Amino acid sequence: MKEIPVIILGIGGVGQALVQQIVESRGLLASRAQTHFYVVALADSSSWIWDPAGIDDEKLLAAISAKRRHESLSPTPKPDPAAMLDQASAAGMERAIVVDVTATDGMEPMIDHALQLGYGVAMANKKALAGDWAAAQRYFNHRRVRHESTVGGGQPVIATLRYLLDVNDPIFQIEGQLSGTLGFICGALDKGMALSQAIAEAKAKGFTEPDPREDLGGKDVMRKVLILGRMAGWPLEAAEISVESLYTPELASLTIDEFMTAAPSLDAEMKRRVAAAAADGNVLRYVAEVGPDGGKVGLKPLPAGSPLANLKYISFRTGRYYDEPLMIGGKGAGVEMTAAGVLGDMIGLVREQNQ
Repeated sequence: MKEIPVIILGIGGVGQALVQQIVESRGLLASRAQTHFYVVALADSSSWIWDPAGIDDEKLLAAISAKRRHESLSPTPKPDPAAMLDQASAAGMERAIVVDVTATDGMEPMIDHALQLGYGVAMANKKALAGDWAAAQRYFNHRRVRHESTVGGGQPVIATLRYLLDVNDPIFQIEGQLSGTLGFICGALDKGMALSQAIAEAKAKGFTEPDPREDLGGKDVMRKVLILGRMAGWPLEAAEISVESLYTPELASLTIDEFMTAAPSLDAEMKRRVAAAAADGNVLRYVAEVGPDGGKVGLKPLPAGSPLANLKYISFRTGRYYDEPLMIGGKGAGVEMTAAGVLGDMIGLVREQNQ
């Protein structure tokens, strides 16, 4: 049995789901992968739990229950992530896996330190991979970095792209609907709902970030397609991907409440665009496209009866899949599926270490 220490940074929705899945998968992981993950550190934004012998499952489940009640993990202040890794190293831990399920900027020093210590890194946080190429490139194709859940949630998008690259199938174009939130909003527009009402409903259902502009601005979709493009071999920068925001610049500086109050100012123009698309038998969908020369992210009319109009999908147009692109479709959003992608990465890292 391989005993693998795990450090989990971030205990929001995805982190909570990941802890639950680790606990519930003990028997399966032992039989299928001969692996036991013992969590030695669990950290939120301000506090942490640390036990070099492993936090027992009862305490892990109590910790995620506390977070669901919006409580702190513990009275112990969280040290700098690099200091956490140093504590793990000083305790003699080898082949640890560091999991980044935060949405925090500036995690590159932590990732670098983990790799220097010989640790594996599994992340759902996109930001290190979508920063300046000069800094981000060292994480691509690194045997101890996995990031399936940065794109597509639980869909095997990154794994499929790796396969295409491994078998020398040249990638020409990548396209997809990469936001479940914007997919929901577009579906509501199809039904005649005003944009502001669709935004409010998506927010009420918990589909958006606390500030819906994080979704509406398209930046998260841009990061996803940038990661795919870079994996495909195109050293693109964020500036080479044009992004259409679904809110106007004058709404950017408002508070969240002020934005929600002002959102009806967006309705008339969006209603016009929806009607223009419908007149041609189309619906509007928020689509990302990228190729070797750059990309674009924004609303695109698609035939109303097309499977692509009704599917969260990613397609790869390649040398072998040129006339009919290789497509991955289906549910990919949600904390459970994102967490499952991270757990799959952790298992993949263990298998990589033992080759």
